[in-house]
Amino acid sequence: MTAMSVAPTTPRSRQVRARGINIFLIAVLLLGCVLFVATPGRASAQLPTGAGEVFWTLDWGAGVYKQTSASVLWEGEHAVIYVSDGDWVSPFVLEQLGTAFDSTIYPALTEAYGSEPNPGIDGDPRVNILIYNFNDPRDDVDGSFNFRDIDPEGATYTNRREIIYINLQALLAEPMSGPTLAAHEFTHLILYYRGVMLDPSPDAADESTWITEGFTTYGEHLAGFDDRVAAQVRAFARGPNFSLTHWQGLIANYGASYSFMRYMAEREGPGFIRALVEQPLDGVTGIDTTLAVRGSTNTFASLFDDWILAGLLDGRSPQLLPYCFDGFDVAVEPVPLTGPLPLIASAKVVDYGAVYLDFPATSSLGAFQAVIDGEAGAPLQAALVSWDSSGASVPVVTRFDLANPAVGGTVTGPAGYDRHTLAVWARGIIGSTDSYEFVFSGAVNPPADTQFLDMGGGDPFYQYVGVLLDRGVISGKEIPSGSKLWFFMGKDNVLRAQFAKMIMQATGLHTPDVDNVGVPTFSDVTTFDANGYPYDFVEEAAALGIVNGYSGGIFKPYDPITRAQLVLMITRGATAAGKPLPEYTGSAKVFSDVPLSHPYYRQIMTAYQAGILSGKTGPGGRPYFDPNSPASRNHVAKMTANLIAHLDAQ
Repeated sequence: MTAMSVAPTTPRSRQVRARGINIFLIAVLLLGCVLFVATPGRASAQLPTGAGEVFWTLDWGAGVYKQTSASVLWEGEHAVIYVSDGDWVSPFVLEQLGTAFDSTIYPALTEAYGSEPNPGIDGDPRVNILIYNFNDPRDDVDGSFNFRDIDPEGATYTNRREIIYINLQALLAEPMSGPTLAAHEFTHLILYYRGVMLDPSPDAADESTWITEGFTTYGEHLAGFDDRVAAQVRAFARGPNFSLTHWQGLIANYGASYSFMRYMAEREGPGFIRALVEQPLDGVTGIDTTLAVRGSTNTFASLFDDWILAGLLDGRSPQLLPYCFDGFDVAVEPVPLTGPLPLIASAKVVDYGAVYLDFPATSSLGAFQAVIDGEAGAPLQAALVSWDSSGASVPVVTRFDLANPAVGGTVTGPAGYDRHTLAVWARGIIGSTDSYEFVFSGAVNPPADTQFLDMGGGDPFYQYVGVLLDRGVISGKEIPSGSKLWFFMGKDNVLRAQFAKMIMQATGLHTPDVDNVGVPTFSDVTTFDANGYPYDFVEEAAALGIVNGYSGGIFKPYDPITRAQLVLMITRGATAAGKPLPEYTGSAKVFSDVPLSHPYYRQIMTAYQAGILSGKTGPGGRPYFDPNSPASRNHVAKMTANLIAHLDAQ
């Protein structure tokens, strides 16, 4: 497995410190040179304290290399520490850094990742650590490693030795940070040597940055320094919806890469990380190849999926294999959702990122149903996590089957849990920053097991639609057909034939027998209707006087039903059911567009008096009915549900 990729003109690695929050960050900076030189190696020897040498160092502010004289201020078995002349570092800090490198950092990292070049290009088995002022104007670069220092064909400005660099300003700001910085940069040195210089491939290349930084941050942990990675993981947990595989140098990037590397190490056991480093193939291909060679049944994709869920569940509940870490809490922060159930909203998720959507706690312990509808062809994965806020029960994870091309699905969690979190993630193109929008819904025991993705509990018409769902009067629209994704489409018109069916079902007057097969009542409503509109329901409604049709013996089944026609069929339906609406006998002018002279004034006012309809509010607050406008599915649902309430009350 090769080291991280670099571009010309900068050092191989740098470490970045976050201003104001007292933590350090690592980022990648690169070195380029065009002139190659060959300088003699430095023989291994015990150097006297205070011995001076001249080094090529990068002035980060000016972007140029300069010569810096520095002196030996600490020596040990594995490290020689230089400090730039004229600068001062506390002897305590130097002792702490040197002792940590010799006793902890060097043995831990060489065991985990393999040895650096030893004795290396300079003939000295010890690693050089140079502390100098980087002159970083942003004050965020803490350390670096220049890969050309250890390359036999190193370019101009190479120091031709195994050396890492620590920013003096970082030590002044955080005197105890030296061991953490050294562990990180030493890991970079090992990775470049083992992943690039020892790679037998003629086109040996750098490893993906997100994997390299996973190695280096995990190296800090292996060396026993978790102060910085803990802060980085917290940053990741606060905002996990960014791509793991696209490096941006964010604090959260480091936390995510570390978390994923640690998860793979814990899942795959001892030796996996070392095998991954030694694997010549890079990126996801390298991970999959290493897993296969070691006989694992996992793949990068399966580990990624499990890691997404481990980020939610670890630290929040009793350990639930495989969704947990050993001695390490992530506990990503879900987005809290508000509003009545069913709750419907939309969100976006980035490639190899995840969103966690936390539904409001439910008073009912019934089964919770989640529905998701994404863009066609979107590489979405999802899971419903049902958990007990009291902590008494182990969470249950129910995975979605998001089938292409619909990219949607429905899943029902177990009963007995009061909290439910929907996790949605994407596995598309490695390194991509593409995002995918999706609509989702969550409900407890939805009516008739139908959950509309365009109508939530906060919709003013939801209660009426729920009544019709329970009675089997409506079924909504499945889009696309066979997807199990249902929409109510409340603003769509209702056709005359459609409402004939609804009124027969709402009144309970429909019978299983097919009526009037021989001589159809209406010439334009046939048994063999290609669009599937209900011939039998129209015939039943005609026989009961609920519908009359038009002159010429036609029904116009495909015409939108008007609001006035809707009222007529509702009032006639109540009468046919033997429970007529109390007839209005007054002469009030309630609606501005329904005068006493209106042909349907009596029927409209009868329905108004019975609470079937309420009309609309016009200019100045005056109500109007709009009798000749097509009736929407929303208003049909309201009036029909009110009719059912009337019938039930009789």
